[in-house]
Amino acid sequence: MNDREKRDFEAGLNAEIDAFLRGENTRRSFIKKFGLMTGLLATAGSNVLSPWAENALAQAAIDLADPSSPLGKAQTAAMKASTEGPADGSAFRAVAAAKKHGGITINMTYEAGLQALDPRNYSGPVWEQLTGIKSNVVELSNPDQYSKAVAEHIAASGAYDVLDISPAWTPSMADGGVIAPLDDYIAKYMNPADLEDYHPLYKALPTYKGKIWGFFDDGDMFALYYRKDIFEDPKLKDAYQAKFSKALGPPKTWEDYSQVAQFITDNLAPKVYGAGHFRKAGSPGNQFDFLQQFRANGGVLFGDDMKAGLNSDAGMKTLTNMQAANKASIPGNNELDAVSLWAAFLQGKVAMIYSWPPTGRMCANYSQSAKAINFIPQSTIAGKVGYAVVPGNPEHATGYNKALSADSPNAEAAYLFMQWATSPPVSLARVMLPYALRDPYRLSHYKSDLYGALFPSAKEYLINLNNSANVGLLDIIMPGAQDYFLSLDRLCTSVWAGTDPKAALATAAAEWDQTTERLGVDSQKAFYEEFKKLPGSSADHTVEKMGMAVKLD
Repeated sequence: MNDREKRDFEAGLNAEIDAFLRGENTRRSFIKKFGLMTGLLATAGSNVLSPWAENALAQAAIDLADPSSPLGKAQTAAMKASTEGPADGSAFRAVAAAKKHGGITINMTYEAGLQALDPRNYSGPVWEQLTGIKSNVVELSNPDQYSKAVAEHIAASGAYDVLDISPAWTPSMADGGVIAPLDDYIAKYMNPADLEDYHPLYKALPTYKGKIWGFFDDGDMFALYYRKDIFEDPKLKDAYQAKFSKALGPPKTWEDYSQVAQFITDNLAPKVYGAGHFRKAGSPGNQFDFLQQFRANGGVLFGDDMKAGLNSDAGMKTLTNMQAANKASIPGNNELDAVSLWAAFLQGKVAMIYSWPPTGRMCANYSQSAKAINFIPQSTIAGKVGYAVVPGNPEHATGYNKALSADSPNAEAAYLFMQWATSPPVSLARVMLPYALRDPYRLSHYKSDLYGALFPSAKEYLINLNNSANVGLLDIIMPGAQDYFLSLDRLCTSVWAGTDPKAALATAAAEWDQTTERLGVDSQKAFYEEFKKLPGSSADHTVEKMGMAVKLD
């Protein structure tokens, strides 16, 4: 397919998806005919993938850790739970029921790169060994995990069985018939206690209109990581106390955050700077940071009329605090992405950052034990890192649900794989993999002695992830979420470039209103009302505020 054909297809696909989100009939013939012609879709009625997306079905040998290591012990426990029981365990029941499907292949989408190493090297081969069911991992970019799933559904290709999707996509995919509810399968096969093992923030994420549309599978909770050796330095502590009449410590408010960062920069730069952030356009840190601070500052996303609430005092306060943090940060802060920020922190150039959970594992050099983690340096700060909750309310930035494609020709087998992979013992082994970027989300993960033995401070790391989830905030879960996010990214990058914050907020609010109107105000209001029911939808509706906080020793 040449560039012109690809542009034409993508333009047509975007129009189809907009129509799909509005609940309108789509031009299925366009998607099917043009997609097959250009090789962008799978062959209808088969499990053959298009050449550009095809991955060999042959899997590598199962990648198992040393049996005496914490990960090796977790993998052994997962295998034992799958083969020996307990007989009422979800892993055991899934394997027993799936054996009758041996010989088939299930096609599962995964984010391209490190995420896909789990089903390629571990869970996929183990599942085949246990059940005889092969797996074909279809690696897609994050946007394509949505658009290609919708396109295949419109084309009725039956190309996918298991979909890895962002929780933000659940409402539109459920209403559009792209994914199937799991309630009947859960009643038949799952130990119901396993649903209670999810942290309360994550338990409700796959639910929509009273049904369960997937299994949550990735606790992408932001947390604060800081240099204990710097924060505990006697000279710095005395100087901070003398200047501000309070103790130097992990900041509790965003005003304190920029103050602490500026103090450290003023005293230690250029050797060490107070903070760093991934502010680069599209990285995608701007929208996550704005959303967590905006809501912690009392901001409301939409009014009763569904007009954007961005252009407000909370919006101005958020941008003011973010600009102050930028000023106190490492040079080049506004061009950093998540990986370059990790590198700066690991090399000891930054005193504190907030980011996704792999940060803690990288700081301890656990992630770097995997050959695939070759894009970050060895940590020079191992043993020197403390953990704290992000000031205000931390963002749960994306995450993943495993969902069942409504068009799957192997629906039961696909469901059983999902139940097995997310069961407590198997998911523990998966979130302990050094390379796969799946992060803890079950209470049994946070309480695990095996995970707590991965590195010296792993127990404290897990407790902080749990505590962060107690007060955490969710991404917007409604159609158009990506467009709302992109507007926030443009808002922030324009302010970093010198645009007046008030004018930038007005522009972003107008863009949000355009997105809402394009998708239908009444429809979006209904989705937003569903979102507001979820724990973590606002700073006044967190797990903690709802009386469901989980306390760990």
